[in-house]
Amino acid sequence: MKKSALLITKSMMAAVMAAMLFAAPAFSRVAYAENNEKTTVNKEETVEEVKEETKEEVKEEVKEEEPNGAEEAQEEILSEYDKAIKEAADARHALQNDPTHVHHYRWIAKMNESESADGTINYMCEECDKVWYFRPYPAYHCFQGDIARQIEVAPENFTVKVKTSLFYSFDKRVMQALADRPDVSLYVSFLKNEYIGDRLSFVIPAGEDTMSLLDANGYAGFIYLGNKYGMTLEEKHEIEEEEAVTEGEDVTTDEGSSDTADKEASDTKKTDKE
Repeated sequence: MKKSALLITKSMMAAVMAAMLFAAPAFSRVAYAENNEKTTVNKEETVEEVKEETKEEVKEEVKEEEPNGAEEAQEEILSEYDKAIKEAADARHALQNDPTHVHHYRWIAKMNESESADGTINYMCEECDKVWYFRPYPAYHCFQGDIARQIEVAPENFTVKVKTSLFYSFDKRVMQALADRPDVSLYVSFLKNEYIGDRLSFVIPAGEDTMSLLDANGYAGFIYLGNKYGMTLEEKHEIEEEEAVTEGEDVTTDEGSSDTADKEASDTKKTDKE
């Protein structure tokens, strides 16, 4: 009996060992397959992570380049005229931080961005633009004072540019500013019939006797100045039939006086001076 039991036990052990040997390759293959699958997944995840990291890096590079690109674009947009104006303004403003600078205040008008709105008259330093205080001021007088100021602070041998869709005459302030700066010329672009009509332009050359251009009331109309210095048609405006009568009027004036329409309109805008 003991021998039989021993034989049975040995037989069972042999069967178990045979089964284990038979199953071992299968387990190995399964393990290998699982590892390979895991490896493949890891590779795919790694590729996706690299792609995401690359995208993030590209985004960061674009973000870093955008400000520089915007600054370069702004520099390109600025014309030589605007650059010269900005440099002159920066030089004046730099004086505000100079402890040895002594302020010389006087009243200087400043236009609003909208020509039809009142601007301000500023009690400010004429050398560094520091404003002590200010108050509202009529649009027409701000236009005159602002142009006079631009002429006053213009770089040497410069052409100041004026473009308006509302005003059509200068007063004594602008003519006096040109007389005080004989190296500065003045380019003017305006609408022929005040708010509407063709856009015309002319240039008052540097060194002109501008004070002699004023009429008896102290004004010089744009049509008169254009007839004197040569008018250029910048943009043609097709008018409606009801405007044809106004358009057909003769705007040429005598060389010694401003056009009547400009004079009458200017007279209505007069106010007491400061």
